[in-house]
Amino acid sequence: MRLEIWDERYSLQWDGIYHLALLDYPKLHDWEQEKIATFLAYEKLHGRETEIVCQDKSVRNQLATLPSLSVDAFPFTPSSKIVASTYDAQGHYVYSDFLSHTCTIKTAQEIFKSGQLLSAVRAFNKKSQELVQDNRNAAGDPEDYFDYVMLGWSNTTSGYRLAMERLLGRMPTDDELEKDFIPGVSFHFKYDDIINADGYVFDGYHPAKVKDCLSLKNLSACIIPSSEKSHFETIVPPDISSKVYYIDYCQEGMESWSRKVYQCVENLAKYG
Repeated sequence: MRLEIWDERYSLQWDGIYHLALLDYPKLHDWEQEKIATFLAYEKLHGRETEIVCQDKSVRNQLATLPSLSVDAFPFTPSSKIVASTYDAQGHYVYSDFLSHTCTIKTAQEIFKSGQLLSAVRAFNKKSQELVQDNRNAAGDPEDYFDYVMLGWSNTTSGYRLAMERLLGRMPTDDELEKDFIPGVSFHFKYDDIINADGYVFDGYHPAKVKDCLSLKNLSACIIPSSEKSHFETIVPPDISSKVYYIDYCQEGMESWSRKVYQCVENLAKYG
């Protein structure tokens, strides 16, 4: 794996390279050092050496004094949420009190029927070695990633974008993220519940992930477009039905819909 620190407003892991953006490039904040140290420890835990690259000399000098993190620190729980923060579509570092997993309508139905979110290995009943070679693995993720349920921050659009990609089987166009956008279903969990869940780990890139499966008993809220209500009413388990909410999609596009959903999740947490 290669870690490349760059002067951009977004971070991306693609084809064996983790492109990491800094909040105040070329300054390396303490929490960013912790993020990097965690990524190095996670990679080492899985037998991968990491090459660190950066064009800026001052960044390289700061990295020379980077504190190391032992693999014994697994599951590498961050000292604060900002360590696990990510960029939003506007290029701002974000984090919140909630993590989410977003998927297509069809996948959401399967999740409710099983009562849990499943890792790719369990969902597709395939070995991680097979999934690495699958054409869905366009990012070139390593084998171990397929053993986890991936979670993102609830106040970002990344989950809905990925669900749209899964629905289309390709990268969506700008129109397909705006006027032709089709919202999926988002499952939201409290951050504090996830970091205490069995199988939780922070890998220095994803905000959080959980090994093998994540029970819906940990669910804080599930948001479903109201137009799809008839497809879920009979399959939502009774013990979590009070946490499932249907809201109207008014053709507002992905970004506005994401904000609308997150506002709903926040209001539910405040007022019930």
